[in-house]
Amino acid sequence: MKLFALAALLLVFVSHGPQNQQKDPCQGETTAEMKMCAAKRYKQADDELNVTYRRLMAKLDDAGHRTSLKTAQQNWLKYRDSNCDFESYLNRGGSIYSVIAGECMISMTESRTKELEEEIKQLDQ
Repeated sequence: MKLFALAALLLVFVSHGPQNQQKDPCQGETTAEMKMCAAKRYKQADDELNVTYRRLMAKLDDAGHRTSLKTAQQNWLKYRDSNCDFESYLNRGGSIYSVIAGECMISMTESRTKELEEEIKQLDQ
């Protein structure tokens, strides 16, 4: 009977243990977890870029200046995508490809956000 109780207790612990909790993919080590982490981090970086872009756009009074920013941003997005494609090219077909491409996208997106934030600071002076 003690063996049965111990087995039941172990079953309860295993079924409710930490492995069933939502795991942060950025704490993982598998390629799948790295991919999920990169996707999560890219979404955060992209959301922040979009907020910063809209803030800068709202500060520009001149329609020509806004058009220039819009054109620059569209061209930058094309550059970022093609540059990250180039940087990750040798990993195509491999399981790490999307992680390498994602890290590039994150890095470039965060850098662009900082550039736009600097523009906002200059306008505020």
